[in-house]
Amino acid sequence: MAAFLWHKVAAISGITAIVAGTFGSHGFKPTDPVYKTVWQTGNLYHLVHTSALLVAPYTKRPHLFGSLLTFGIAAFSGT
Repeated sequence: MAAFLWHKVAAISGITAIVAGTFGSHGFKPTDPVYKTVWQTGNLYHLVHTSALLVAPYTKRPHLFGSLLTFGIAAFSGT
């Protein structure tokens, strides 16, 4: 049952991705348009990793799979 912890992590991550996307669409006004593109790409990666987290409990090693995806969100979407 502990493997379903990743559904909770995916829910929190999904809410964070939606808030970040909303901020990027309405509140983020960069001086350089390249920053807007970088923001959109990072948000897309965040959403894709979050969607993949939903299947973590059904994998052979859910904690490894979920940990790697969470690291991916922090490393690639957060920078």
